[in-house]
Amino acid sequence: MTKTVLITGCSHGGLGAEMAKVYRSKGFRVFATLRNKAKAGSLSEIDGIEIVELEVTSVESIRQCADTITKRTGGTLDILVNNAGVNAIVPLLDASLDYAKKVYDANVWSIIAMAQAFAPLLIKAKGIMCNISSVSSEMVFAWAGVYSSSRSAETRISETLRLEMAPLGVRVVTVILGGVQTSGNDPANIADLELPLNSYYRKITAVIDRHKKTMVHPNKQNISVAAKNVVDDVLNGSGPFIRRGQASTLSWLCNTFLPYGLFISMINKDSALDQIGFVEDSA
Repeated sequence: MTKTVLITGCSHGGLGAEMAKVYRSKGFRVFATLRNKAKAGSLSEIDGIEIVELEVTSVESIRQCADTITKRTGGTLDILVNNAGVNAIVPLLDASLDYAKKVYDANVWSIIAMAQAFAPLLIKAKGIMCNISSVSSEMVFAWAGVYSSSRSAETRISETLRLEMAPLGVRVVTVILGGVQTSGNDPANIADLELPLNSYYRKITAVIDRHKKTMVHPNKQNISVAAKNVVDDVLNGSGPFIRRGQASTLSWLCNTFLPYGLFISMINKDSALDQIGFVEDSA
């Protein structure tokens, strides 16, 4: 019987789309989901890949998607890949709570919502849930507080799901993803950073903008290589954590063996924190 996989966040040029191709090459029936089906690109032309509309921040959209997959598969799903997510680079003092909540809706709460909706299908198949987190979940980067904290929360949720779903026959794995070359982190596709006029950090806007456009760490892993490695790791029964992409293993090594303060200083050396100084208004 043909195995099935559903992958969220499959817009053209992203890791989700690339993983969809890898799974299809291994004989899987692939459900590639994304908010806007028009952004599926070449995926829509590949036999065996079915494009399904899904907004992971909407419980109703998730329910409709689960109903669709249930009807198409007879109520089973072998692998669920929670890949959809958003990046966020902005100083915490300048981040609106509405903006931060939207990031958490996409990166955190969607994992729980997807797990709840697709649990019956995964349990019936004795399947696998694969949650794509980030190396940022293990690092304290200036300007990435909203994003990195959301990924830390996602990792903890994924680990808890691993414990709670194991007795139900479902294997949950967490991917700690390092730098990967995707269309989403191509500087040409990222809008310029805009800080409020009263931001304490306006003098280093250009520096933070380089972080936003992922230009500080340019040596990212090829997307095809990363996708193949992640899929192979999942199918080969690797442990609960999978590390792929630039600096994913280095992060573990530094967190494990370096003094905490030294590691934080090393990864923030290009953040221009030393250029910030508060001058008290004497008026």
